Amino acid sequence: MFRQPPLRQVARPRRRPHSFALVVLCLCAASPAPAARARQARTEPAAQQPQAAQQRTIKVARIVFEGLGRVSREDALARTGLEEGRAYTPEAIDEMASRLAESGLFRRLAYSVSGKTDGATLTFKVEEDATASAALPVVFDNFAWFTDEELAEAVRRRLPGFDGRAPDTGTAAREIAAALEELLRARGIKAGPVEHSLSTDAAGRNPEHVFSVTGAQLRVCRLSFPGAKTFTEEFLAQKSGDLLANAYSRKYAEGFAEGTLLPLYHERGLLRAGFLPPRARPHRGDDCENGVSVTIPVEEGPIYVWERAEWVGNQALTTKELDAALRMKAREVANGIRFDAGLAAVRKAYGRKGRLAARVTAVPSFDDENRRVSYRIEVAEGPEYRMGQLFITGLPEHDANNLRGRWRLLHGETFDDGYLNVFSKETLPEFFKHLASEGRMPKSPKLSTSIRPDREKLTVDVTLDLDLGAAR
Repeated sequence: MFRQPPLRQVARPRRRPHSFALVVLCLCAASPAPAARARQARTEPAAQQPQAAQQRTIKVARIVFEGLGRVSREDALARTGLEEGRAYTPEAIDEMASRLAESGLFRRLAYSVSGKTDGATLTFKVEEDATASAALPVVFDNFAWFTDEELAEAVRRRLPGFDGRAPDTGTAAREIAAALEELLRARGIKAGPVEHSLSTDAAGRNPEHVFSVTGAQLRVCRLSFPGAKTFTEEFLAQKSGDLLANAYSRKYAEGFAEGTLLPLYHERGLLRAGFLPPRARPHRGDDCENGVSVTIPVEEGPIYVWERAEWVGNQALTTKELDAALRMKAREVANGIRFDAGLAAVRKAYGRKGRLAARVTAVPSFDDENRRVSYRIEVAEGPEYRMGQLFITGLPEHDANNLRGRWRLLHGETFDDGYLNVFSKETLPEFFKHLASEGRMPKSPKLSTSIRPDREKLTVDVTLDLDLGAAR
């Protein structure tokens, strides 16, 4: 049996990250009896005794994790590189425990070994970092010389548990970058260093690790869109001029397909169309030096017809008013672009009712058998805002009072978020005509406007700033 010594700190300044404390329990095998030690000393040369001690191994029959929550046992075990049923030296166990600690998954980690040398139990006690995010997806951005599996396999040689994700703390990102640079050197690819960054979508969500080769400047020579039927591949390539004009980046190609090409499908009613992740390979031919051929597979799905919208939570506007704003018609192709514009119109309609914070959430329900789509649209109308103060700057007092008298939205009335635009287009030209009749009309009057909602008072102050310049 193993004797458990007191807990001690193990300093690893070379690899130990600053985000956690690594604490381990020392491994001590039971000492042989005195007579056995004497016989061992008589039968073994002195030079061989340290070597025998160094080669001492322990068969790990069972690996236990205590304290896991967000992290799965499978992920934690894979990060160590340990396997149940195999024998390891104490130094190897210590090294693999350090690897787990440096993975960034835990704030604190300790381990202990108990049992027999031919059937020991290795127990990890971990404390997860409550502030740390879950493992994030890893994107290989412009490694066109390799498949994703080749890249993942290269990373697994350094991080055995790599599954396409990595934490945003610890040394995982550095290890991945180092593994990718080793792969580039092994294949004789002369390129810049591997760069790592954290990327999110336009809304600041869905963070990812992005690894790219700096200075690669791989030209996109050819684009193909397997699976395209509604549009020809040639048409999609014509619409992808920005891809052909830029160096290859998987992230950019992915975003371009989603933002520019996907709306073409949605407009035709192919609401479930999508693009798979782009793939790139070196271009074969002399017509495009240092180039790549990029493939972006398309999954089109069926064309859907509009059925209806189900409105939930609306009070300030009736279902009839909301349907009118949405402008979708039954039995017509479900034009996704028109639908998005309709939702924007619904929000504007609520703004005209003083509901400046109204939120609209649409969830589709697809009837694949009849190729129809309905939407359940939940409305959170929010509070009603009222007109606050009207401020007019840049005018003499008598002109400001004249203009203020033309403002029809009175203090305390329900604020109409569209009235300011109507006032600028209809009332201001009349005011300028009045100035012109007095010979005080400038050549190029300028107007800037702003609104300032007060969330506590539920009022909106409006400012009109006019720059009339020099009069004629």
